[in-house]
Amino acid sequence: MRRVWTLLVVVMLGAGIVALPGCKKQMVTVETGEIVLCTNGEIVSDTTEEIEVPADEVAEHGVTAEVITCDLHEKLAALYATAEQALADGDAEAAERAFAEIAETDASYRDTSSRLADLRSGGSSSGGSSDGSTSSGDGAAGGDTGSGDSTSGGDTGSGDSTPGGSTPSTPGDDEGPVGPIANLTNYIPDTLPGFVGQRVYSDPFVLFRDYKPTSSGKIVQLAVEVEQFKDNSYARANVEERVKTRYASNGQDLKIGSLDGYFGTRPGFVGLSFTEGPVFVLLEVYTTSSSPAEHKDAMVAAARVMAGQ
Repeated sequence: MRRVWTLLVVVMLGAGIVALPGCKKQMVTVETGEIVLCTNGEIVSDTTEEIEVPADEVAEHGVTAEVITCDLHEKLAALYATAEQALADGDAEAAERAFAEIAETDASYRDTSSRLADLRSGGSSSGGSSDGSTSSGDGAAGGDTGSGDSTSGGDTGSGDSTPGGSTPSTPGDDEGPVGPIANLTNYIPDTLPGFVGQRVYSDPFVLFRDYKPTSSGKIVQLAVEVEQFKDNSYARANVEERVKTRYASNGQDLKIGSLDGYFGTRPGFVGLSFTEGPVFVLLEVYTTSSSPAEHKDAMVAAARVMAGQ
């Protein structure tokens, strides 16, 4: 009988140990799946979903992003090229027909509306770009940070700016953004040092992406915004007028590799921005730390990967 009681005590103790609340794994919600974006900013497909995973498995889950040119915009690009070739051949009527066909589908495509109006009024409509980069919408920045007053819309030219060490446009020149979001995706990779990518939001000139930290700590989330402006003077103005005002505490100019950047804080948040030619990049961290500036090194490390520096 004594052996039976001893066995029961051991079993009960064992059960008590298994049920200790401190042994329960912390679960966090992450997004996983794939999002496909069109080069003109639309979301072609989105298979992302939210799932709960143990905190130490966050790095194994995330959202992958792919950029393609959808069938519609391939068709519009072909028609646009036909119109420009017709103009080069001196056939204004053929150019007008091609621009009119584009307008029937999407009057906001590149500068179709203005060029069609010019042709119909007897003009030559010679001001378009050949690289397919123009969009009629203003690429105003959104998200938690607000958009400020700068916009990135207008007719665009062929410029040279691409992520990761390109030749920037000359400040104040009349060339517009280089291509739609295809030139911006390098700045929002699927993983960053200490972070895994989540959902992507877009329009033709702006990308937003959230990142989850791969390990538990004071950083709750990293949000990234990338915007293509008219030229580098507009991009720098966004740093001066918007970021430095919003993140005024612990503010300091710094370098992200060879690129000019700025770091600052406000209660509960950290901001780091940099520009590359007409491209503006903003990293924002939400933190539970009472000293947000402690995250500076982590943000600089992420920014260097984004910039290819």
